[in-house]
Amino acid sequence: MKAEKIRTTESRQREPRRIAPIIALRSSKSASQQETLAKLIQQARYTEFGMYHNFKESLKSSNVVRSFQELVPITNYERFHEDWLHRTIAGESDLIWPGLIKFYALSSGTTKGGSKYIPVSEAMLRQFKKTSFQQVSEISKNQLGASFVKSKALIVGGSTSLRIQGDIRMGDLSGILAKNKSWVFSSMSKPGKKTAQINDWEEKMNKIVEKAPKWNIGVIAGVPSWISLLLERIIKRYQLNSIHEIWPNLQLYVHGGIFLEPYKDKIDKMCSKPLFYQNTFLASEGYFGYQKDLNNPHMTLLTKHGIFYEFVEASSFESLRYGQFDDLKTLTLNEVQPNVPYCMIISTCSGLWRYNLGDLIVFDDVNSGRFKIIGRVSYNLNICGEHLSEENLSTAVVDTGRRYGTEIQEFCSYPNRKTNRHEWYIGVDRSIPEAEFEVYLDERLKQLNDDYYTSRKFILKRPKVKTLPIDKFYEFMAIHDRIGSQSKFPRVLNETLVRKWEAFLSNENSLADDL
Repeated sequence: MKAEKIRTTESRQREPRRIAPIIALRSSKSASQQETLAKLIQQARYTEFGMYHNFKESLKSSNVVRSFQELVPITNYERFHEDWLHRTIAGESDLIWPGLIKFYALSSGTTKGGSKYIPVSEAMLRQFKKTSFQQVSEISKNQLGASFVKSKALIVGGSTSLRIQGDIRMGDLSGILAKNKSWVFSSMSKPGKKTAQINDWEEKMNKIVEKAPKWNIGVIAGVPSWISLLLERIIKRYQLNSIHEIWPNLQLYVHGGIFLEPYKDKIDKMCSKPLFYQNTFLASEGYFGYQKDLNNPHMTLLTKHGIFYEFVEASSFESLRYGQFDDLKTLTLNEVQPNVPYCMIISTCSGLWRYNLGDLIVFDDVNSGRFKIIGRVSYNLNICGEHLSEENLSTAVVDTGRRYGTEIQEFCSYPNRKTNRHEWYIGVDRSIPEAEFEVYLDERLKQLNDDYYTSRKFILKRPKVKTLPIDKFYEFMAIHDRIGSQSKFPRVLNETLVRKWEAFLSNENSLADDL
């Protein structure tokens, strides 16, 4: 890609700032979004990306949003990495964002395998800090009591140890945030620097279990699947009736990454006091929202935190899934409607431009920006237009499991187009009649999703369910080096994962037959 020569810092300072007019009240969320985009474009106008896509022209436009959308194409990780990101990772400056991006968060693998390297600029780090302070202040408004204020937060994340490549640091987002964390937060959190740096997940969990009785924990933060296993280990190790026997001030669980519902019943049973649950939408790409009212499960979209949002409607989800972005229409915040699913497209102060995040959300109240996550485009289960979201899948499985008195925490499914049915694998801790489970699961999905109900009438066959011990899911993850806070078993398998998963199960069955 060719671009004109990047101007010097001196020339940047001389040119007057031009930001397109904001046609709305500045107090509104849509106006703050227009202002955010104008600021992002202003800051990046002399990067190679900004000059290649004529950011200066957008700044002169009477409609900065429309001009930006016309000049910059929608992209995904693979495409953006091929065109731009590989050069910033190699250490080039002023490419997608001003200066050298020194940190890269390693996120879960792409469909082509391997990890994603998500840029985390100094500007984004400031936004992470800003949001964290804001979130803590919001928690204090919920009147959790003096004992809670004096307690510590146990943050169960990935290793804080970062890989060094010249001037660049790479690793888990938790490690990047820990390195740049305020001393205030450092003094308030556990498990401590040495334990947090441990790379081996089992070793880290053992250390936390060992030290657990010494801490006064009021908040736990982490992915539900691993937090539930950690609490179970602590209770088993010290022969407790509940986790509150050693952490009497535990009142809040801050969660994110996957749906809480499959794990909530189990976590509640390990507590003798009620917990408040706070949902967060924190990803390597940015901090997008969190639950402000602990009595209302919806989160609030953060519109003044260095991120500009666009939204794609459900009719284009398949195009997004397969990277077909040409002529794809997006909506801005002032154009979305409540109770309608959208996929998020983001532009950030880390140099991601019109980037398909892949997460699906539904607004409960557009004016306040209140929303919930319903899954990911890649986890949308679809053969003939039924479009089952991850939320649909989780709710149906959990509700069906309750009918049999069992907590179903791990499961997966995939669309079998040869047989026109969804294949399910359900992790259980007791024997369950599979044929009956299929019937009730099918009925619950019909209740949750009208498109599924219609598809079942005419095309789809009843889902096929296979139950297996829950440990099989964790064994599969261990084999593929996916144990840890950033790892989760996918709810919808793509073709590659289906082959690996079924090969794994076939091999297990062969071994069992040999015994």
